[in-house]
Amino acid sequence: VSIEHIHSVRVSVGEAVEELIDELPRFGRVSFRRLTESLVERLEIVVRFLAVLELFKQGFIELDQPAAFGDIEIIWVGSPALGVADLAGIDTYDG
Repeated sequence: VSIEHIHSVRVSVGEAVEELIDELPRFGRVSFRRLTESLVERLEIVVRFLAVLELFKQGFIELDQPAAFGDIEIIWVGSPALGVADLAGIDTYDG
């Protein structure tokens, strides 16, 4: 049985954090659903969620979930000029 058609999705939390640092200042406030609407693979969504948690842990975003099991709102509170070099050690979970 050939498995050539199967490919693994390689994503990292560090890369997702970089993408979010680029995207979130433009949005200001955005839902997690909107941030992940273009993602297809479940692993990509999980990695994006871990990246959101990393930014929250470091104080660059606030999270709001008004209703139990409701959509999570992400609010950018970091500097617009923030770069990856400004982040303290990001926990990397390569998937």
